[in-house]
Amino acid sequence: MDISGVVSEDNALSEKLLKRAWLIVAAFFVGRCQIFEINPFLVGFLIAVCIIGERYIACAISLMLGILSGSQDINVARYAVISVLVLLLMNIKQDKSYKWQKTGMALFAAVSTALVNYTWYVLFPGSILLPAVFAEAAIAFSLAMIYSHAIQTIINDYVRIAIENEAAISAVALAATVLCGMPVTAFGGIVVAEAFGLFSILYAMYRFGFGIGISWTTIAGAIMSARTGNDHFLTNWMIIAVASFAVICTLKGGRFVYGICFAIIYYLCGFIFYQPLLSENSQKALVSALLIFLLLPSGWIAAIDERVKNGELETESAEWAGLVMKRISNLAKAFKRIDYTMARDAEAGIGFLDVGNIIDDFTSGLSNAVPVRKTIEAKIVEELGAKEISVKNLLLTKNSDGRYEVYITIRCLRGKIVVSDTVRKIVEKHIGLGLVLKEDSRAIVGRQYDVLCMEQKPEFECQVAVKTLSRYEEQVSGDNFYVGDIRDGRKLLMIADGMGNGERADADSRNLLDALEELLMAGFDKEMSIRIVNSYLAQRNKGESFATLDMLIIDLHTGYGSLYKQGAAATYIKRDEWIEIVKSTSLPVGVVEGADCESCRKKLYDGDMIVMLSDGVLESIVFENKEEYLKDMLLTCDNMDADEVAAMIMDEVKASGGNRLKDDATIIVSKLVKTL
Repeated sequence: MDISGVVSEDNALSEKLLKRAWLIVAAFFVGRCQIFEINPFLVGFLIAVCIIGERYIACAISLMLGILSGSQDINVARYAVISVLVLLLMNIKQDKSYKWQKTGMALFAAVSTALVNYTWYVLFPGSILLPAVFAEAAIAFSLAMIYSHAIQTIINDYVRIAIENEAAISAVALAATVLCGMPVTAFGGIVVAEAFGLFSILYAMYRFGFGIGISWTTIAGAIMSARTGNDHFLTNWMIIAVASFAVICTLKGGRFVYGICFAIIYYLCGFIFYQPLLSENSQKALVSALLIFLLLPSGWIAAIDERVKNGELETESAEWAGLVMKRISNLAKAFKRIDYTMARDAEAGIGFLDVGNIIDDFTSGLSNAVPVRKTIEAKIVEELGAKEISVKNLLLTKNSDGRYEVYITIRCLRGKIVVSDTVRKIVEKHIGLGLVLKEDSRAIVGRQYDVLCMEQKPEFECQVAVKTLSRYEEQVSGDNFYVGDIRDGRKLLMIADGMGNGERADADSRNLLDALEELLMAGFDKEMSIRIVNSYLAQRNKGESFATLDMLIIDLHTGYGSLYKQGAAATYIKRDEWIEIVKSTSLPVGVVEGADCESCRKKLYDGDMIVMLSDGVLESIVFENKEEYLKDMLLTCDNMDADEVAAMIMDEVKASGGNRLKDDATIIVSKLVKTL
């Protein structure tokens, strides 16, 4: 998967505009770069932007403006025709009936270029040499492949320049073309090519390291020496680049320190080796380059962490192993907490296959890693580093439901502490996914390495309100309820109504919910959990006591709700002016072994409300058609939150029965609210 990083709203817009701007500006200088009265660079660049679909109309205009600033009118006309043909090819590419591959598109455009050139050769003798007709097409084809790779790398994953030779060579080739097309000066005094050369050396050295930096310094120096007929650019720029990089490695300073060191060494070289470095134009170039280098936003120029370049941010760490062991230990403890009688009994027990499936599901979730783009890793490491947070490992995983989790091993430097939510916001910003901290993550990051666990933020949240009332004030209620979260962003809501009232009913309903909670938290399937508990309670109680079960599990990522009922009262699902009543005719839990559990699955939407009740709520309503009465009451609940609805129902129940209930009453109202 290609995870695209996003920054804050303002930075995202500025970064997007910058990517568009540099491509269009680069197109102008490429258009100016000519050899032997031909411009294969223009054709190759236009083919490249068409292949990847990046601003090809604007780039075509910029290319033509570039060639217009330095070519004869007849050449402009020829390249205008070639550009139109290439743009038409782009329209063919967009047609889904054509399956153009990158190489095929480039070859087709190169052949079109050769045909236009040959036509020009025939119609306008002397305007183009015959060898140049085919040479330009061949060179344009090769450059299109190189430029397209460079543009995609720079836009999507610039860190590859530091770790892949192909990406580095293609980016350097594009930069060299731009430098060749730049004027030495513009508007009678503005230094252009030399300023760009110095800035690009600073940028390459600081961001990508010595290897890329010195390679580009050599190429930039050679280009400037060839254009000016003065070899001092090559020799002196190499001395300055190597010496300043050595100093900054010794001092271990940041961008500002590097810029100052570069300027000092530049002036020393001017005084000691070559006086022309101190000329007015050269000093203008240096100052311009330094200002751009120092004032660019940190996210656009930050040095790439060596561990990111070397692929060392992996999952193999003591902290990650400790997290895995902790989760396995918690899983084992959950099994132990389940009543041993349930595991011992052959009919009601937990089979080896059941346990094996749970463990297999657990371990598969740990190993399903998703690669994170190096660009995103670099941005996360750089921004956390600015807050004195060291990153040891970064892992993105995807579970069987297609949801993502992020595990990052970090610690604070220099005795600082940071709130974990600060780290979450930074990771969320660059990963491009809404994230929430998992329960087993620490609230504070300290001086010891620890793993922060984040999971994909659900699309919905669930507002829940509970109202419960005992039939007799002096007795404990026989109803019990549970509201909590289980794995993978699922909300669990349960009501259990024990037979009768008082302590015995309370114990039966509480034992039912406790057992189900343990099984579901351990990872057992819902139907299997209910079957196990039903069989266990039926054997233990011999049918002499039982409890109804009303269970709702809402997947907050998808909005699907699963209802499970055994002897439970009706459940109401309200959506605007529509209400559905879900009823149950099955026996309560614990009456007989093998009793069926009724279940259904409903798609829920933003604003939907689910009302779960115990029997005592409906029994305490004095009207004949109790369910319809409650339905009519809920139709009046527009724009009310869950707590208001639950309070209204309970007040109506008490008022209807004259504050005398016929049974214990419990109400759970849940309302789904869209968050994304």
